[in-house]
Amino acid sequence: MNQRESGRQRGREAAADRAKELPAEMTEQFAYARTLFPSLEGEDLGAMVRDYDRERLACEPDYAKFPEMRGLIDRHVAEREAFRQASGLDETATAFQYSWSFLLWRRINANHPAYWNRILAEQQCTNVFFPAGKDGVTMSDNRDLAMDETRGAIPSWRPTAFPWSNPNQWLQGAASSAIVMDEEPECSFPCDPDELIPEEEAWEDIEVRMAFMDRYREFWGPTNQIWTDKHLNAVAVDKSNCRVAYRRPEVNGAVCVTACSYLDPELHAFKQERMRLLMKAKGETEDTCPDWSYDLGSRSRYQRLCKLTNAAAAIPDGPSIWDALDVVADEAVPYPERICLSGQDNVTWSSLQHAGVTSGPKRRWLFRMLDDLDNPGTVTEKPLQLMLGKDVEMQPEWQADIDAGRCTLASPEA
Repeated sequence: MNQRESGRQRGREAAADRAKELPAEMTEQFAYARTLFPSLEGEDLGAMVRDYDRERLACEPDYAKFPEMRGLIDRHVAEREAFRQASGLDETATAFQYSWSFLLWRRINANHPAYWNRILAEQQCTNVFFPAGKDGVTMSDNRDLAMDETRGAIPSWRPTAFPWSNPNQWLQGAASSAIVMDEEPECSFPCDPDELIPEEEAWEDIEVRMAFMDRYREFWGPTNQIWTDKHLNAVAVDKSNCRVAYRRPEVNGAVCVTACSYLDPELHAFKQERMRLLMKAKGETEDTCPDWSYDLGSRSRYQRLCKLTNAAAAIPDGPSIWDALDVVADEAVPYPERICLSGQDNVTWSSLQHAGVTSGPKRRWLFRMLDDLDNPGTVTEKPLQLMLGKDVEMQPEWQADIDAGRCTLASPEA
């Protein structure tokens, strides 16, 4: 299939998935952007995204540096044409489909001061990965959601919907992260590096993925992630718009990430530099800037997470599923250093917590979640459920946990 045929197929598929919801989403996102970036007031965001999508298509990459992108323009043009035809939507909606997120975080965020306190409170999701757990590859995570998001997420959430439940995948965790007043990329051409990376080579050797994604660093993120290769070599990734920092394991191959902070000294210093630009634009100081104080707290939390992760990784014979859960359920110190935000305010909550063994004959999950949003309580007070992996038999020690009231067995419907 050539690039144009591939683009037409992708456009038709996207239209089938997105056409009905896109107009309402555009209205919501434009309102969101104007609230987060008040200086957008009066701007025609429809025209802005339309012009930006055209600009992206016209921004020819440096093919000497990015040879993998040769010919992609044909696919992108055909994809947009097919999407517009199949959806019946106009050029503005089509541009929104393909370029809104890039516009919002790469250009608007780089040039307009953000007022995050008008949008939502802290969300600091966390992921921890232990390649050498007691019973096999073991991970845990804590998901923080704003309550408005939680109201929509919880009724449809099912414990089988774990994004990081398989050791045979390169992505083992992800959390949000971004820098206010971040820098713009030199090239905005549409590109998903994960589509272009040599998959077999990257899966064989994590160094291949790191080198490739560093070369393409202006085209993905911002985010914090955990990557592995087939040999369970793992690395933690801290990513801004155009910069990336890799953090290698310190103890027995274990790594962790949390949201809204960077541990790499250079990336952290760059974030502080950009926050000073924000403070100047908003007339704030370090004492009055909520972004500055929040970043200090997030960094302390990230440092504590690494400490707890390394301590668990050092346990003889490897950390158990309970040890992994304890890391993300940490409430031993006050906010903001604690890992679990459970019930810290009326806006943001730790809503879901899981720990799992994802390889070998003892595959299983422990999970708990908020289920009563009128009286949410804290997620650490909710009963833990145990879900066995496919064809995994109940073990005496797991049954003992159930009998002791530490957890209950998830229903077959789960």
